[in-house]
Amino acid sequence: MFKAYSGPVNTFAACSTLALMLAAGSVRADDGAGPLMILKQGSMEAGGRVINCTTNDGGDPNSERWPSGQVVVDNVYSTYQYPYHQRYQYPILFNSGGGHTARFYDTTPDGREGWLTLFLREGFATYGVDRVNTGRAGTDICQINAVKLGKAPAASLPAINRYSFESSWVTFRWGPKFGVPYPNTQFPIEAAKNYYPQTVSTYRDPEETRKSVEAYSALIDKIGTPVVLQTWSSSGLLGYLTAAARPDKVKGILALESSVTAFDNIPPDARQKLVRVPIIIVIGDHAQDRIDASRKFQKEMAAIGGDVTIDVLPEAGIYGNGHTMALEKNNKQIMFRLIAWMEGHVYNKK
Repeated sequence: MFKAYSGPVNTFAACSTLALMLAAGSVRADDGAGPLMILKQGSMEAGGRVINCTTNDGGDPNSERWPSGQVVVDNVYSTYQYPYHQRYQYPILFNSGGGHTARFYDTTPDGREGWLTLFLREGFATYGVDRVNTGRAGTDICQINAVKLGKAPAASLPAINRYSFESSWVTFRWGPKFGVPYPNTQFPIEAAKNYYPQTVSTYRDPEETRKSVEAYSALIDKIGTPVVLQTWSSSGLLGYLTAAARPDKVKGILALESSVTAFDNIPPDARQKLVRVPIIIVIGDHAQDRIDASRKFQKEMAAIGGDVTIDVLPEAGIYGNGHTMALEKNNKQIMFRLIAWMEGHVYNKK
């Protein structure tokens, strides 16, 4: 059993919570309730670069409060929590897909515990990461302001988009058209109104991939221990390239429905490095294109000695999951499948 971190202990967690836990026994995620024993928690930024921004104010080019000056851009932001009883050695870095932040892994729209908490209850340290130009990582506004002030052409604006209610419903496969759910959907349709505010703008220019990979790699270096990467959708490519950049420090990848185009964007040299990193790709209903692309990647990696598992949920008798499976009604069930896979492929407990 992995020995927990032995640093300073929060008084409340060590006294009141510990007493309750000793009386009640070990609390697991499927208990549904009970105090969390958190050894330490906090937040950090990593990566990025310092630039001199001449357009810190998009309203007044002569602003005295926001004059030209140095700012940091292209960094990631992460919260973290370490459980008092850490059963698994490697922290999990939860990386959201495009249009989202690590909020995706927090409380679900219908009020249940999200993966940041559920995995913590199971003995994992968890990191909730906001990618470059997203959420609390901040955004680079310099070029946007430059265009607004007439200092740069409109064509130089970054490509930015955001999911609407309508596109979320269909793209994330809650139903065949907006307002019509699939009969067996696992998404909490009744709480969709609580989901929509989670979506955020995403910078989509190709260079964003490089920026996020560099910043993710810097985050892993800053953490200082090997980690497991958990990715979703467009962050799948970011995870694969980050693991290739840090193959000694990434012990596994838990990928939810990597983008169909992700695999063709992993160059041969990166694939050779990924041979050392076990990967599982989980796929839900109505996603044959993702299944086909993932199995092609699995076959290609197997040919060079890689370890890639494809877990197609409906093939395992688990139905109703769409693209947002991490917060859907059976998110615990999917979590335990990932833990079982890690025990066999990351922790070698076969």
